[in-house]
Amino acid sequence: MRAKTLTELYRDRSHFMVTAHRGASFEFPENTALAMRKAVEAGADMIEFDLRGTADGVPVLLHDETIDRTSNGRGMPEEHSLAELKKLNFSFWLQGMRREAPVYDVMEIPTFEEILAEFRGKAAMNIQLYAKTDALLVEICRLFRRYDMYDHGYFTIYPDLIARVRAIDPEIELCTTRGWKERSLPENLKLCRETDGCRFVQPVREFTDGEAFLRMRELGLRGNVFFTDDPAEMLRLQSIGAEGILTNQPHKICRSFR
Repeated sequence: MRAKTLTELYRDRSHFMVTAHRGASFEFPENTALAMRKAVEAGADMIEFDLRGTADGVPVLLHDETIDRTSNGRGMPEEHSLAELKKLNFSFWLQGMRREAPVYDVMEIPTFEEILAEFRGKAAMNIQLYAKTDALLVEICRLFRRYDMYDHGYFTIYPDLIARVRAIDPEIELCTTRGWKERSLPENLKLCRETDGCRFVQPVREFTDGEAFLRMRELGLRGNVFFTDDPAEMLRLQSIGAEGILTNQPHKICRSFR
């Protein structure tokens, strides 16, 4: 089944969007192709993942500044070539805890291109950028363009990256995040829509209320709330105006209302 484009998701206000945070990252190792695959199978509208760079400039999926938590390696990804990272096992973290042994015999770190090749058209993509160099940012934008992701994904970035991304490719859609508690403040939402040109925002659940959701709608923003794994909390958020959430357990959330 073809995934909805960003425009289709944006227009269909009756559809509650489910974004799989780092894939189906509770049941399966986060930021892996397996976690993304299982999220798509569960019915997630969008997969969310994080990008960092290797020593040889390849964008790979990784949230942390180091590979220590999720793999049997040590150090920053920028200290390792892609070939070196591919030899490691990235299934040491599952269900909120570090395991003494890997959960899977083999679990490679995926590259951005591998994810694009497998999942473009199967789910929209919320791509969180942690690009430390302009060269890496250029490569990420090149791959985005090569796979024609313009209505299929967006970059989630802090404001300091806006000008750098726009200088490389002004057509890439952005979801900008300003602070943690402050994301849902009226002035920040207005900046997201009127200055940054965002259609989607990522408010934090604990600091977002019905008034903020109403304000998002008035501004023409769709808020994908970060985050909940509890179907009851998802329904509460929906009842006060939320139009989507991020979750680590898309199987559970999708079953609750689809």
